[in-house]
Amino acid sequence: MDTGPIGTVDDEAVAWFVRLRDEEASESDRAAFADWLEASPTHGQAWRELEAVWGALDQVAAPKPTTITPTIVAHSPARHRPRRSWRPIAAAAMLLLAATAAWRLPPAGMFADHRTGIGERRVVALADGSRVELGPASAIDVDFTGARRAITLVAGEAFFTVARDTARPFVVSAGEGQIAVLGTAFDVKIGQSEAVSVVVTESKVAVSAAGSKAVGVTAGQEVSYDRNGVSAVRGADLDAAQAWRQDQLVFHDAPLDAVLTELRRYRGGTIQLLGGELGKRRITAVFDAKRPDAALETIARNLDLRLLRASDYFAALVAW
Repeated sequence: MDTGPIGTVDDEAVAWFVRLRDEEASESDRAAFADWLEASPTHGQAWRELEAVWGALDQVAAPKPTTITPTIVAHSPARHRPRRSWRPIAAAAMLLLAATAAWRLPPAGMFADHRTGIGERRVVALADGSRVELGPASAIDVDFTGARRAITLVAGEAFFTVARDTARPFVVSAGEGQIAVLGTAFDVKIGQSEAVSVVVTESKVAVSAAGSKAVGVTAGQEVSYDRNGVSAVRGADLDAAQAWRQDQLVFHDAPLDAVLTELRRYRGGTIQLLGGELGKRRITAVFDAKRPDAALETIARNLDLRLLRASDYFAALVAW
């Protein structure tokens, strides 16, 4: 069984939950779980919260406060029992993950000046004549003064069409860096692990991050950046970069983790990936942004995965 810990601490706790409740869980699995618990206090906290929600759902007694050992039912070697399917356990685990996440985190950009919901696109007209097209699950803050035009991309993706004003630079902050322009058109997206990509369709921009010297990016080029600095300038596929504006999602040899990060902005609820190194598998595809469930079905079929659903809200891709 390939359900090793992946992703965030909550993802890891759910993966261990599924793994340890499988009838074929071994002593080495339990030992590895114990090592995981000891590795960080946050692991124990995530596990306790998950077990608490599980107890509330099926009225299983909660563990004593002094222990974080999972409830594992030992089976006698002298008595054969049919293997229990872990498919319903996986569905319940998805519910647990969504519930614990909902307790902690408000939606990104909840208090931003302008925001969009899941699957929603919207054009924001700014006071200087510039326009911002917000992608789904995206948000911006606007701060215009007499000397500066400043936008913060709080979450998601936005396409900027900037009115030229030589007296007031237009600066977009996103993640760990900034994009400075006078008048141009460009796309900015906050992606997986807070990495930011910048694709320029008209004129040029200056991109800086992590205290590095600004990098010039001209029409037809792109860069990405994170806390480590700005990447080398490379040629951009402008059609693919702007496909979301026509309700298409285009991926070229993209890791599955990144694909699912994008699909979460188009599908209500939660999408989880359970299964070791699955997130590193590569995807090349064009999906209809209005049909994210069809995209998940295509991914599952082509990567030989199982697509599990618990109502319309929860979905998981699983390797069996």
